[in-house]
Amino acid sequence: MNIAIVLNTIALIASLLWLAFEPGFEPFIVAITAILTLIGLSIKSSKSNKKEIVVESDYQKSVDAESNVKKPTEVELVASRFRESLELMNEGNLYSPFTIAKLAQLMKLHKIGELERVFNAEEEPSFEFITHFCNTFGISKNWLIHGQGTPYSNPEQTNFDPLEYYSEIEKENPNRIYFIMNNSEVGEVFILLELSDFKYKILQRTWHVSSHVGGGGRRQIYGLYKLIRKLKKNDHSLKCGGRILEPEVFEKLLSGRVFPESVLSRPSFENPWWDDFTDVYGKYPISSNYEEWYGKGFSYAQSVVREKLEAESANKSIQQIANAAAD
Repeated sequence: MNIAIVLNTIALIASLLWLAFEPGFEPFIVAITAILTLIGLSIKSSKSNKKEIVVESDYQKSVDAESNVKKPTEVELVASRFRESLELMNEGNLYSPFTIAKLAQLMKLHKIGELERVFNAEEEPSFEFITHFCNTFGISKNWLIHGQGTPYSNPEQTNFDPLEYYSEIEKENPNRIYFIMNNSEVGEVFILLELSDFKYKILQRTWHVSSHVGGGGRRQIYGLYKLIRKLKKNDHSLKCGGRILEPEVFEKLLSGRVFPESVLSRPSFENPWWDDFTDVYGKYPISSNYEEWYGKGFSYAQSVVREKLEAESANKSIQQIANAAAD
């Protein structure tokens, strides 16, 4: 009960007793005042209670409405990621967009409806079906099933030395080999393989082609040089391409958040920096422009390669002299 009502009730009782034992105008006024005050407080309390009831009722309705909202099933969530993968593949693709029918054909399914029902959450895909879809289009299975990671992330273990990727590149036999550089002072680089017109593989390890390296980074610079030279020596140079991307685009591509083709299909991004990088002794006529085009970090990385080459050559000469002396 409201404390003001209690106090006024006590005041009313006291004034009535006063009026009973000592009739007069003054106790009568006090009693009337107490009565009117009690009436006013009762009306106010009643309105307040009604307001609280209305607020509680509205809140309960809101809770009931939220509880009645149907949460998506796992099948519906997987279907939504199937649809998202198609949207990503068509990002920026104005002339020959992918369709469910086209994806079904590329998967060599018997019927378009097999894939369409999965996209519409009308049929639950088997794990074998999901694996087939992921293998065909280079989609992350962990992302498609669980929603973890990104659509094009690569869970495979990475290699410290770029040269160690040569055997994997040979095994994959890609259509194109892209050397992707970040347009930043650090000059991060990673390799992207185009396995088909609709499937890519990101080798998610970065190396720094710049002065932002220690001893290990210097070895990686030399390893990248040897990898590119080996690819060129074994007739893979026509497959190679380069890109220098702005940091935001670079990060999206590296992390697997975008369909690689949506970035690679822009001809203006083509850049032969990877080939120029191997010209460490400036034999190309354009070599005087390297620092202007690629920055001081690029020139530093080339100087690291020259040092390594000269050290290797010196060691080789010493070994030859030692072998000759032993003979």
